[in-house]
Amino acid sequence: MALAGGKESREELEIKRYVGVAPVYVLAVNPTKEQLSEIYGRDVEKDPEYITEKDNVKTARIDFILKTNENRCNGVKLITKMSFFVKDAFRYNKDNTKTMVIDKYGRTAWATKEELKNKTIPQYSSGPANIDQDYRQCYDGEDLLTDFIKTYLEIPNVQKYDSKTGKWYMVDNPKESEARLDHVADYFKGNFKELEDALKMQPSNQVKVLIGVKTTDENKQFQDVFTQKVLHSNATKYDSLGAALAEKKSNGAYANTEFEVCTLKEYGVTPTNFGTEPPAIEDPLW
Repeated sequence: MALAGGKESREELEIKRYVGVAPVYVLAVNPTKEQLSEIYGRDVEKDPEYITEKDNVKTARIDFILKTNENRCNGVKLITKMSFFVKDAFRYNKDNTKTMVIDKYGRTAWATKEELKNKTIPQYSSGPANIDQDYRQCYDGEDLLTDFIKTYLEIPNVQKYDSKTGKWYMVDNPKESEARLDHVADYFKGNFKELEDALKMQPSNQVKVLIGVKTTDENKQFQDVFTQKVLHSNATKYDSLGAALAEKKSNGAYANTEFEVCTLKEYGVTPTNFGTEPPAIEDPLW
């Protein structure tokens, strides 16, 4: 008899994908291989690479591992990641006449080189920018990361709007509104302690994120998460999220990802031969 041993027959599993808005917990930020193995309940073979370099500019990928609050998602259990990319370079406008600056409350503005040098308040055609003079240049991608951390920690805005007077005023205790990351330069060395410590401040907090399905050039589908706008856990209106999505889509972003601003729901199923492994770990982590 000349028969090869063959392979054990394995049942195909249906990988469920989801789209919509979901309240999520943050399980980890830039976890190690060992931490990923524990989160996903199986042995992760590769070490995640969070630092890349191109044209002598380093980029730090910040992965937040998210888990849906199934009690608020009609029982949907999903573990995925949300990735931010921060470059070791300051952000400038298209013609390099202005640079983005960020103050200690996480507010951003565009300043000319002269304004930056003199630390004066940037001036727009509509008036002065809403920013404190204690500002610095903003790394490319830092603004979105800051918005996420600020929303996750429920840090209040430093100003409130008085509808009666039509004016903005400072809160009584501005220190409680401080929301600037001070060790971004460490990220490019692989040190993410600042972000790890931030999560530890409120480990049980949740945020609402927009989850979609990305289709690769190889026609493979993976979960994707919209990074341009994150909502507070108790948000019930998604107009701002929809507007942010429409703007990015119109500019060509997320061309291969399908989103839907709605309650989290199943998108579809894709048969994949993974034996007895749990479907959630099919989501790429590096």
